[in-house]
Amino acid sequence: MFIVRYGEIGLKGKNRKYFESTLASNIKRKMDSASIEGEIKIYRGRIMIYLKKDYNKEMMDILSKTPGIVSYSIAEEMNYNEIKKYLLYALKDKHPESFRVRAQRIDKRFPKKSPEINEDIGSFVYEQFGWKVNLKNPELEIGIEIINSNAYVFFEKIKGIGGLPVGTAGKLLLLLSPGMDSPVAGYMMMRRGANIIALHFSQGPKGEEKVRKYIEKLSEFAPEKIELLTIPHKDIFLDVKEKLKKAKREEWTCIFCKYIMFKKASEIAKEVDALGIVTGDSLGQVASQTLQNMYIESSSSSVPIYRPVIGMDKVEIENISKRIETFEPYLEIKEEKCPFKPEHVIATAKWNKFEEVKKMINL
Repeated sequence: MFIVRYGEIGLKGKNRKYFESTLASNIKRKMDSASIEGEIKIYRGRIMIYLKKDYNKEMMDILSKTPGIVSYSIAEEMNYNEIKKYLLYALKDKHPESFRVRAQRIDKRFPKKSPEINEDIGSFVYEQFGWKVNLKNPELEIGIEIINSNAYVFFEKIKGIGGLPVGTAGKLLLLLSPGMDSPVAGYMMMRRGANIIALHFSQGPKGEEKVRKYIEKLSEFAPEKIELLTIPHKDIFLDVKEKLKKAKREEWTCIFCKYIMFKKASEIAKEVDALGIVTGDSLGQVASQTLQNMYIESSSSSVPIYRPVIGMDKVEIENISKRIETFEPYLEIKEEKCPFKPEHVIATAKWNKFEEVKKMINL
């Protein structure tokens, strides 16, 4: 069985049960999708997963990619009086130079306090095995948690990705491009509890293939597969591009491209009941992502635009991309070059000039 621990959820006061039940539901839906049979129980501060068969490897993969989980452990459930007998069996093939016992009394009704449990079990292990006690940096840690009058013993705490359960913060529309940044932005908002629907403005089959790979990886962090909407880029921008060319204002292409994309995305966001748009914009990375240009581009949207990676540099974004496994498809699949990109672009657009060009092309 598994013990699942969470952090922020425990601070949600009257809403704590909603966050707990959403996290438990997300885990169960992922278990069902993977055909893992088991039962989930919720206690204050912990979620317990009882498996009907040995699905430990599959379960660890699920828990490591479930937002809202701070850590988890494979544990054995028993009566407190059975701990010593269990440890004689469980530790017989271990040979650490040092150890410690770390007990936590989640159930405060239990008569022994945590320091007493540490001393009781620690003394027993020392007497039986003779290992050195090291409270700061032990080679082996014996974890004991007292929950609902039962004892749960484990030897490893595996770190989760933290955050909040997907679905507790509402729905957002992710503008998913073939670049490295946007899947990272989507992941970061999912980790803060948002449900994601993805929108891709396609420029060709290679870009679409890459985006589908991103969806596969991002869906591993969600309770179900993320929906992907695809619109041909030329359908929304070709006419505007021709007008800019005719007006000899092609240097404005990238700004108007983002402007039009945000306008269309905001319409779709309302159709799918999304509370805003998510983009992978990172300040200063390309010409369309200066403060001046983003200010103008965002003006076409009638819903909020969220940019979770805006203050991150390329190395920081790349590190997250590698962690969520979207970096490999980013490198491997070479998508089509943008057919609309002009030779020269405007890096710091002025609002009055933008309005002037906007009138010129009757937009």
